[in-house]
Amino acid sequence: MVVQRHHAVSELVGDLSELVGDLALDSSRRGPTAYAFPMVPHLVFGLTRSYFTRKVTGYFDYTDRPWRLEPGFGQQAAATEAGWNGGIPVVTKPDGEFMWDSTSIIEHLDPATAPDKSVLPTDATLRFLAYVLDDFSDEWFYRPAVGSRWSYPANTVTAGWQIAEELSSSLPFPAAFARDRVVETMTASLPKLGVTADNIDAWMSAVVVPWMQALDAHLTDGGYLLGDRPSIADFAVFGANAAHFMGDPYCRELTDEHGPAAVAHTSRLLMPQQQSFGPWLEIDDVPDTLIAVIAEAGRHYLPWVAEATVAGAAVVELAPGVTADIASTPFLDGARGVMLARYVAARTPQLDALLERAGVLQYFADYVDQATTVPDVSAGSQPIDNRPYAVN
Repeated sequence: MVVQRHHAVSELVGDLSELVGDLALDSSRRGPTAYAFPMVPHLVFGLTRSYFTRKVTGYFDYTDRPWRLEPGFGQQAAATEAGWNGGIPVVTKPDGEFMWDSTSIIEHLDPATAPDKSVLPTDATLRFLAYVLDDFSDEWFYRPAVGSRWSYPANTVTAGWQIAEELSSSLPFPAAFARDRVVETMTASLPKLGVTADNIDAWMSAVVVPWMQALDAHLTDGGYLLGDRPSIADFAVFGANAAHFMGDPYCRELTDEHGPAAVAHTSRLLMPQQQSFGPWLEIDDVPDTLIAVIAEAGRHYLPWVAEATVAGAAVVELAPGVTADIASTPFLDGARGVMLARYVAARTPQLDALLERAGVLQYFADYVDQATTVPDVSAGSQPIDNRPYAVN
């Protein structure tokens, strides 16, 4: 197997999945999926308040795939034997085979999806932009999402109890015990994400707020990131918003104030059967509002990831005088190589012109020597590594 993107990291990434694995009861339940989809559901081993669980289940809802949440991790031993290394969600296929890594899961399933519900644009340039925004959302915004959940009391109280409630349905422990362990474990993980008590406010004001403002401007007419239908990038944004930025009280206040159209976008994807969808954006008619969304990646994330995956770590200035020192990991190095391979495969003068227009071309064109290969997920979704940082 090849190293593939993670997105199974979830806000309970790594550390919490390991914690829950230590506590979990055994289970042997299974489930399926596919095009004229059978009624037997996918089993989704994850949590309602999980960033990447919501990304996957949002895609399932949109494509009319039946699914059922299994908030415990009773399949941990079997999934580990299959090669899973801890990030949630883990999902079963019809034959009981496990899948993990949210982007890989969607890529693997999408060819069996009705063409009008496919989330991977057929146009190579538009598809690359979808992957750019998917990568940006998944690899950057889980940091302030997780950080704000366990840094602001209103978020911690709400999410801590909601997660404990779900976990206690399959764990033989009181909810208060589960909650205390979750809060302790996740709070301890924050420095690995680049989040500290000294910089969390800057993460919110200088990273999250401008992102919501850019989304608000682009989505204000009721569409999606790349046209009148959602792409894989929309479900990355949806997962972040549904699990965190709309669900955690302090974050919801910021999102309501700065990104009401992002709230509406999330609500539409929560109820896709009530929506009408249309065509993809014409690549010759990319609006300035989409360029501004892509440009957000160039303010912090792309400069950081370009440097960190070469040097091993990099300091990013979130706001004047406020920094985050964030190390890369083998997973992130691999994910960066895949993204650059996507760029090499999709590169045209038209794509370069769009990236230059957004001010981010250099972070791709100047690093093509780091490109690896795009993984083939046609046979399944079981990447070797889906952790963004090591569990201590």
